[in-house]
Amino acid sequence: MRWLGGFRSFAFLHERMRAGKTGPVLTVVHEGRVAGAIGPMETMPDAAGIVRLLPQYFGVLPQYRGRGYGRALWRAAMQWGHEHGAAYQILQTAVGGASDWLCAAEGLASLGVILQAGVLTGEP
Repeated sequence: MRWLGGFRSFAFLHERMRAGKTGPVLTVVHEGRVAGAIGPMETMPDAAGIVRLLPQYFGVLPQYRGRGYGRALWRAAMQWGHEHGAAYQILQTAVGGASDWLCAAEGLASLGVILQAGVLTGEP
């Protein structure tokens, strides 16, 4: 599972893309190695018929952060969505995480914070 240079969670997307079962995954390459990715890129109408960009897996390997790769991927994804008729996208980020910081830096507004303590740890 070398595809995406360590993003094992993206490996299944690569297989689905090759099989024609999902939209493209956008990548950024640093010295021949995939340093980050966002995808799959897909749109779908919401309940009101407005086209939205579906959530994507998004990540930049830690050793490549701080180089603008996440911002470049994000902007490429937004451009792709715009070109494919998406009017909006709703995102979920970890509060204070790299993607949360990027969203704030890109001027996105928060719709609120939901804390689900214990979901992963089993604690109340």
